[in-house]
Amino acid sequence: MAKRASDGELAIRPLTPAHVADLKVVTAGTWGSACWDLFPRYTAKDKSVFGGVPADTEERRRAVMARLARRRTAPGLIAYRGREPVGWVAIGPRFDFARIAASRATPPVDELAVWVIPCITVRRGNRGKGLAVAMIRAAVEYAAKFDAPAVEAYPRADNSRLHDDFVFFGNEAMFRKAGFRQVRGALPNMPKSWVPRVTMRQVIRGRASPGARASRERRGSALAIRSPQKKPGE
Repeated sequence: MAKRASDGELAIRPLTPAHVADLKVVTAGTWGSACWDLFPRYTAKDKSVFGGVPADTEERRRAVMARLARRRTAPGLIAYRGREPVGWVAIGPRFDFARIAASRATPPVDELAVWVIPCITVRRGNRGKGLAVAMIRAAVEYAAKFDAPAVEAYPRADNSRLHDDFVFFGNEAMFRKAGFRQVRGALPNMPKSWVPRVTMRQVIRGRASPGARASRERRGSALAIRSPQKKPGE
């Protein structure tokens, strides 16, 4: 997953501070170009992030993402075709995403300390080639390295073809193809304007015991922040 790509080979690797600009390349011309993947991480009540620094400009949002990329666990994975960044998938413990934790559309299924995939973006010109499914699988592999018991997602229940910018959290068929199974259907009594979403999960073998609780989340929140080792040429 983390190997370098050359001659058009696909490589999917964790985001590092040195490559934060690649996220902007992937999301150019989409909703994500302004979001910098911070939307699922903070609710409207969050006035600021990281010790009082507001994320109210693109420069500051980019700085916040760079700060996230310095942690032991990356905020997501970047896909490269050769040297070109072509895709992004966010991944992390559920507690990392305050908006998901607070939303009526994505309540917890149980007490399992799942990791979640809140959004996926494939760069224009690279869609329809199975890249999203490859990134989902890579994200599960990445979560497994940090002892995640399972990975969860909340994609659209509707699998009809839509503009890619409107399915940034994926659809049910996409995750099913990547090996996930549905553990909860669309919730009733949601506002009519909300997109019906299902809950998909992939259990990481031997990790999802019935007794798993939020203590694993608390342990994860204490992960040390450090600068990742630079790769040759960075």
